Amino acid sequence: MEENSHAIGALKRKRAELSGELAELEKQRRAICNRINHVDETLRLFGYQGDPKDIPAKRRKRWLFKRGHLQRRVYALLREASGPIGNREMAAVIIRELGWDTEDGELLGLIAGKVKDVRKRALMLTPTVANTLSTGG
Repeated sequence: MEENSHAIGALKRKRAELSGELAELEKQRRAICNRINHVDETLRLFGYQGDPKDIPAKRRKRWLFKRGHLQRRVYALLREASGPIGNREMAAVIIRELGWDTEDGELLGLIAGKVKDVRKRALMLTPTVANTLSTGG
C-alpha cells in the first residue's frame, strides 16, 4: 500500500481540483438560470405569448485559432517536413506547440480535420501544386 501513496495523494488532489471546478460551474449555472428567468419575465411583460422554453438555444462559436494562425502553422510545418506528414501528425505537433492536452483524442480529431481543410483549400487555390500532387511528379 505504501508504494501507492504518491499515486493516491495525486489522485486525491486531482479529485479535489475537479470537485472545485464542478462547484464553480454549478454556481455559474445557477447564475445563468437566474438571468434566463429574468429574461423570460421581461418577455412576458412585453406581451410574449409563447413558452420561452420553446426558443431554441444559441450556442456560442468557439474559435480555437486566430484568423490565419492555423493556416500559417500548417504551411510552416509542410515546409519544415523532411517527407510526407499526415494531418493527425501535424495536428499533434500544433497541439503540443500550443501547450494543449496531447492525450485528448477528441481535440486531436478536431484539429486534424481543420488541418485537412487548410490543406484542401491550399490545393484548390494553387492549381500547379494540385496538378503536381495529383500526377505524383
